Amino acid sequence: MKKILAFILAVVMVLSLVACSNGTTEPEVKKNEYTLSESPKEGSVIDGVMTDISGSDPILAKTTASWLDTCVLYEVNVRQYTEEGTFKAFEKHLDRLKDMGINTLWFMPIHPISKTERKGTLGSYYAVDDYKAVNPEFGTLEDFQHLVDKAHDMGFNVILDWVANHTGWDHAWITEHPDWYERDDDGEITYSYDWSDIAELNFDNYEMRAEMIKCMQYWVEEIGIDGFRCDHAIGVPATFWNAAVYKLKSINSEIMMLAEVTAAQSLTMYAFDTCYNDALYSQALMIKGGIAPSTIQQGMNLNANYLEGSFPMNYLDNHDKNSYDGSIVDRFGDTYETLLALSYLSPGFPLIYTSNEQGYDHEIEFFEKDAVVWEKELKYEKFITELSKLKQENKALVSTNTDLEILEVSDENLFAFSRTNGDNTVIYISNLYVEKIENASVTLDFENAKCVMSYDGETFDFEEKDITKSDFESKSYNPYEFYILTVNTQN
Repeated sequence: MKKILAFILAVVMVLSLVACSNGTTEPEVKKNEYTLSESPKEGSVIDGVMTDISGSDPILAKTTASWLDTCVLYEVNVRQYTEEGTFKAFEKHLDRLKDMGINTLWFMPIHPISKTERKGTLGSYYAVDDYKAVNPEFGTLEDFQHLVDKAHDMGFNVILDWVANHTGWDHAWITEHPDWYERDDDGEITYSYDWSDIAELNFDNYEMRAEMIKCMQYWVEEIGIDGFRCDHAIGVPATFWNAAVYKLKSINSEIMMLAEVTAAQSLTMYAFDTCYNDALYSQALMIKGGIAPSTIQQGMNLNANYLEGSFPMNYLDNHDKNSYDGSIVDRFGDTYETLLALSYLSPGFPLIYTSNEQGYDHEIEFFEKDAVVWEKELKYEKFITELSKLKQENKALVSTNTDLEILEVSDENLFAFSRTNGDNTVIYISNLYVEKIENASVTLDFENAKCVMSYDGETFDFEEKDITKSDFESKSYNPYEFYILTVNTQN
């Protein structure tokens, strides 16, 4: 009998301890994890595929990193930036870029490049050999980590170029996971266009998707990068990008996602903050040809494809345009100055490519060593500095502000618009035509303003001046002359 009572007492004590433990211990937080399965359920977030983004998980809410409102993006071509072509050599330029108002660095792919089917001597950055390693041509992983840490300490954000659509032919996945690649009717791995140096991945394989996302997570979680510019984003299913961003934002909710593609609703609904403003670029090219400038507003209006707070990335140059379509001098000539200003003031944020600050009149080689020859005096450094300052200090120009009003002008070759956010308004007025305009007027609704920058077609003026709307009545403009005005209704 005593043994039975002792047993009962012991059981009661154990149950009491469990009850106390349950009352004092915090419930375990369920982490967001992928599980591999043969048949992912519709609407699930597993296996690197997400088919439904309407769930209650807070990570599924579309958010935009706060720092993107003042983003000035700079594309770094490490190979060609210096004679050394290394992370350490580029690091010496951080102070100059910081002083110029650059606050976000986009590094072209930094991974090892496959040798099989390599184009040229050095190959394409976009023929990735290993997603979790760095190209020894540029230095070591420790060198890159040092660069990222220093950039962060100086106030930069850092994003990586991510190539999800394909790998190089030497990537280990080709032999270890041959089913991870697209194949033709003969069973041969395929590639698109004339990209013979790459092997196209099979996004019907969810195991591959999950592994790709783990590689992206590595750079965010272990190295601390702040997001990705995603190469050929339209070549990859939107469900993959959604799943990737879900995982990445569970690590860092403030990441940036930039798609190398014209905006599409499937991409901006959740995964991407920003897409290439190809429309503005195309319209800008036509200005040099003397096309009526009023059409340029087609590339400035945010169309229906920009959803949930997304916005354009405005560019006049990048590695593709420079290497294959000519230098900025070839493509834009005398229109470059006024169009660069317009790219800063249009909804979204601007991109500056390696060497744009000196107006480099050279097509930089893509597959060979072709280091930029830096001049002591950089022609557009002051110009970019002043534009960046305006972008980052005037609330009318925040990237999430979609306000845009095209102003009435008396001459079809004169172009003017304003953007307003609260008490702040920025106005842009320019002759976007190759010939001089006489006696033209702009309809303005302010009495007094500040002219913070102007360009007469040859010379910049960065001295702030008081100005009135009467100054823009019956006024003459040189070809590509422009004015940037600011109005603050509190003053």
